[in-house]
Amino acid sequence: MAPVTCNACNKEFEDEAEQRDHYRSEWHRYNLKRKVAGVPSVTETLFLARQAALADEKSKSSQSQMLYTCSLCSKEYRSLKAHQQHLNSKSHVLKASLQPETSAEGMTVVKPLVRRPNHTSNKEEEEEEEWVEMGSDEEMEEGDEVGSDEEMEGMEELDPSTCFMCDAKHENIESCMVHMHKKHGFFIPDVEFLKDAEGLLIYVGLQVKRDYTCLYCNERRQPFQSLEAVRKHMDAKGHCKLRYGDGGDDEDADLEEFYDYSSSYIDDEGKQLILSGDAANIELGSAGAELVITHNSEEGTLVRTLGSREFLRYYRQKPRPTPSRDTALATVLASRYKSMGLATVQSREQIVRMKVLKEMRRHGVDAMRSKIGMKSNVIRNLPKNVPY
Repeated sequence: MAPVTCNACNKEFEDEAEQRDHYRSEWHRYNLKRKVAGVPSVTETLFLARQAALADEKSKSSQSQMLYTCSLCSKEYRSLKAHQQHLNSKSHVLKASLQPETSAEGMTVVKPLVRRPNHTSNKEEEEEEEWVEMGSDEEMEEGDEVGSDEEMEGMEELDPSTCFMCDAKHENIESCMVHMHKKHGFFIPDVEFLKDAEGLLIYVGLQVKRDYTCLYCNERRQPFQSLEAVRKHMDAKGHCKLRYGDGGDDEDADLEEFYDYSSSYIDDEGKQLILSGDAANIELGSAGAELVITHNSEEGTLVRTLGSREFLRYYRQKPRPTPSRDTALATVLASRYKSMGLATVQSREQIVRMKVLKEMRRHGVDAMRSKIGMKSNVIRNLPKNVPY
């Protein structure tokens, strides 16, 4: 008699009785489900191993859960791992250092987890989650405090002497700037008017390493998913540069606080545009768009600042004061750039040309929008019998 074969399990049998017993087994039913799903069958040894693993896991889950309590911090956790993370957290270590007589074993209280009694139906019992009565200041999420400590550590201030493209560390900011220009092409525009080089490097470094944002694309696209992605993008596109002077007023306003152009307000004859000296009571503000009027009287000195309504939103801001100790560093960087053959300051003609081109682009966009709007209105209002 020819042997009988099961196509689902790839097994041969000597008689039909053995085959019928096999058809009633869990192994055969499992392979039938896999065959319907389009996946290959498993051997009997592998199936039994999986069944044993599931039974072991089920027995562990059926055991009574334990509740770990820290008596020093009055916090409870459902798993040993979360409790160990709490014992290693900064807040717990600080409290434990204030009470050296208490040991680690005495702080931990382990007891079985008490489940809430409920009188709902069986269906609701299966769907309802288990809860534990906790105090108002107790944490329910595992490891939440440890995550907050790590987040605070990640917000530390960036080192300006470290390259934000390759994490190369340097002795000072000057050598870091030379490295970034030679290796990555990073260049600071108008470096002679730079008053806070350290603050500028920290600002652009946080943009790249914390916000995952391209320095040149900036808000024109979404942030990248990782630091490596934004670095590859800036390297491939040649965007390792600042969008200062090429963008709009809002983009330039973010970087204007690191510059001081007050020394450049001189007319064609080389004279200052406003009065200067001890007798002058009017002077130009640091931004160039405001006047500072000083009035001396017997009651004291009255200082008033006149500005334009155009910059009202900037006047309402209260930025942190920037240090003015980087003037010498800006001078050194300017001499470095000049020795490399790079123009550090744009000429007056280039500045005027840049402003004219910006206005032309803006007016061109407005004209194109008006033209497209008129054309769409004409098409929308045509009669239905007009085919064109």
